[in-house]
Amino acid sequence: MIDWRWVEVDTLENKGEWNEAKSLLIENWNQNPNDLKTVIRLGFLCWYVLVEEGPLNIQEEDVDFDELETILHQVTDFGLANFGANEVFLWSFGYMISLFPYYFGEFDYWEEKGFSMLKRAYEICPGEPVYKYSYLASFSNSDEKQYNDVIQKLQVGLKNKFQGNGALSEYFKEVLRYEYENGLY
Repeated sequence: MIDWRWVEVDTLENKGEWNEAKSLLIENWNQNPNDLKTVIRLGFLCWYVLVEEGPLNIQEEDVDFDELETILHQVTDFGLANFGANEVFLWSFGYMISLFPYYFGEFDYWEEKGFSMLKRAYEICPGEPVYKYSYLASFSNSDEKQYNDVIQKLQVGLKNKFQGNGALSEYFKEVLRYEYENGLY
């Protein structure tokens, strides 16, 4: 798993300075387009602001949602072309796509694409609990015991897997902790 810490971006995200964080990530992507961490962080930031605008209390005058969706499409296409066999890319974008496929294009196509990306990440690294959890969670009929076992395993190293306090790290720590504590399965 990638070390997700990025002090400058984490600080901007924590302040709700989404445009500034986006600009910093785009600048870094332009300078170093093959940096996987930048691709994932930029894609996640766009996705996160789009899907969490209500809970984050983001107003239309504060953020250009159309631009975020355009950037999300660009970074997704770039990632698929350049990191389509990388398990971290497959997992992170597969997760985002499978939850909200309509932000990526035609719903049925992208929903299936997201599920297949989660499956592939799990096949590449079957021992990684994050990938196994995400893959199992994508099926409504997953084996309950297997699912609960992987949720428990995830809790052991959750902070190490999602280091830092940026939007991506905090999101996954919270989602996985909440599911564990509330037995959502």
